[in-house]
Amino acid sequence: MKKDKLFFQIMKKIFLGHHKELRILILCETILTAISYAIVSGYQMFSNGHSSEYFMQEDGISKSFLSAGTILLFCGIILIITVLISYLGKRIPEYVFLQRMGISKKDLKTMVLYEAAISYLVSIIAGFFVGKILTEGLKILMVRALHINFKLGRVAFFTYPSICILILFIYGLSFLLVKELQSDFLIITNMNETARIEKLEGKFRVPKIMIGIILCIYSVYAYSKIYHYESAYLIIAFFAGLYLSLRNIFSIFLEHIKHKKHKKYYKNLLMNHRFYYRMNTVSRYILFFSLMSFLSCFYFGIQFISTINAEKAESLYPYDFMCIADKSDDKLFEKIKEKYHATLTEYPMVRVANADKTEHLEGRGEIIIQGQQIGISESTYYKLKKAVDPSYKEKSLNLDKNGKKVYVVHQQDRATKAQPVDWYYNKKTPTLHIGLPCEYCDYADHETTYDKKIVAGEEISSLTGCYSTPKCENLIVFSDEYFKKAQNEWKDIEALTGFKLERYKAMYGDDGEPYIIEGPTKLVFIQTDKKYIDQIDKELESKEERHKYIGNYDSTVKFHYLSKTAITDMKTERAVKSMICVYIIITLSILNWIMLYAMNEMEKKEKAEREAREAYVRANQELLASIIYCEAGNQPYEGQVAVGAVIMNRVKSGSYPNSIEEVIYQSGQFGPAATGWLNRVRSSKGYSQTALQAAVDALNGSNPIGNCLYFDQGGAGMKIGAHYFH
Repeated sequence: MKKDKLFFQIMKKIFLGHHKELRILILCETILTAISYAIVSGYQMFSNGHSSEYFMQEDGISKSFLSAGTILLFCGIILIITVLISYLGKRIPEYVFLQRMGISKKDLKTMVLYEAAISYLVSIIAGFFVGKILTEGLKILMVRALHINFKLGRVAFFTYPSICILILFIYGLSFLLVKELQSDFLIITNMNETARIEKLEGKFRVPKIMIGIILCIYSVYAYSKIYHYESAYLIIAFFAGLYLSLRNIFSIFLEHIKHKKHKKYYKNLLMNHRFYYRMNTVSRYILFFSLMSFLSCFYFGIQFISTINAEKAESLYPYDFMCIADKSDDKLFEKIKEKYHATLTEYPMVRVANADKTEHLEGRGEIIIQGQQIGISESTYYKLKKAVDPSYKEKSLNLDKNGKKVYVVHQQDRATKAQPVDWYYNKKTPTLHIGLPCEYCDYADHETTYDKKIVAGEEISSLTGCYSTPKCENLIVFSDEYFKKAQNEWKDIEALTGFKLERYKAMYGDDGEPYIIEGPTKLVFIQTDKKYIDQIDKELESKEERHKYIGNYDSTVKFHYLSKTAITDMKTERAVKSMICVYIIITLSILNWIMLYAMNEMEKKEKAEREAREAYVRANQELLASIIYCEAGNQPYEGQVAVGAVIMNRVKSGSYPNSIEEVIYQSGQFGPAATGWLNRVRSSKGYSQTALQAAVDALNGSNPIGNCLYFDQGGAGMKIGAHYFH
């Protein structure tokens, strides 16, 4: 019991004595906790006020929060790893001392574990507090920036334990990922070691370089394509490849200098020692600062600028309403036209289903990957273009009469990068199906029911309005010849499976009754006076139930869309995105400051150690030069080096003291030391430059006398100048 009490007293003293070093680690963990909480709680609050928001679909508010969270957590892990290395590096001498004092390795590990637990608990509490402040501040700014009162959701209770588990996982993962931390305790068991040397990359350097280069090239190429939708994962992949390739290239370069250009290596050793012996640490610094700079300036900075300079939300919705209708709705539209003095414009369309990233879970537990687009003719496309831009001049879309080539109009804000209509990330040959999504279509077999098309061209332009999500209600333009054929394809297609009628009958027999649905046949745009908008919306809403087949597969796809609601959603998304960008840029700046602080602290420690070593070396050089001058100042250069070699031999022999100073000042050995002449030369630096150079050479291993431990001016032995060495 007394031992336990003493142990905790010692631990408390140590903890309090190192609070300055520990606080930077706690600060990093606090920031990581605050970031995680703000991201999750922010999404929970703001997604509630967005009418078409579905988590993990990579659109709207969820995409902004998810992308930001992924990048910040990645940067946070790198930061914690670096800070852990710096912190434990400072503690190594103390760990060595404690073990020399009798503390077991088990107790030492327990002590480190307690420190980690305390820092974790403090950071969790502080992180939730800071995260709460950030989230509430974001809410206030959002509401004031939007000038719109929408209902905010509440932060779920599970958020708190989930964040605790997440941070604990990241903290533990950081420990496991740091190879240097594993060697720290090995150092403790070796009392002769006082510092850790990081080795240059050794095995498989060329393959690593090739992998890194391939990652960089692929990331740059893929990021430029429309189908990758500004992927944060590609950014991480690029910097991972850059880190992998440059680290190994630089390692090969340094090794070449070390082994092939000895003079250059030793000349610049003090200046370049951190590259030779702190390669891992330097690489992490370079990776972190380059990643932070890129994210701040180019990724989030450009997103913020593009968002605030984007087109007005109102300009993205040329009509008050857009309806996906069929012939049964004619009476309803006639009523709206007469009762509310509305202007109606109709265009023919076909529903187009495609294999995209939208996920729908069926009752039988299968996931069918499909999306819903608007198919129109080339002539209709020209009319829509002229409706929003009267000065537009027609140009060929290079479409074919067989329908193999299509033109895609992404109905979204031009400030954001368009998403593909295809499931495959790296393809521009989507598989399309004329008609409603096939409920029982197996994705593994979807190419038998869906036709492969070629995207002849694409653009980002709001011709009908940016409704639903970026994955649905885009325009797929066909040639006029093929569009006429497409309008009648539903007659020969079994709606549930997408099979041609002949195949369906073959499977179920001639008595099988095919499930055939024509689906929507026309686009209807409504323009009216503002005072009638809510009334018309109620009229159209009352018919949603009758058109529920349109949204059976995806609830974001509807019979009618209201511009007023969509404009509110657009403003919400933009405000959230801009606020998140500002928040992230500020956070990245703080992380940069922390990293600079950690780097500065590590450099200060290394500088102090280096200066101590240099001072020790200089002192030995001057002492050795002084005794060489006194004993052999009038001798040839080789004789001066030989005197220095005698002293170095004694240090290494084991029969004499193990330091240069103790050997020289040993009683009865060197006359100049006994008479005081040595001290006078040493204090006044009265030695010659030749003696100093001889001392440097002797310290570096120059030895013309072998294992000789004595020299005098008479007797036997190896003669150099006036001295005999034996």
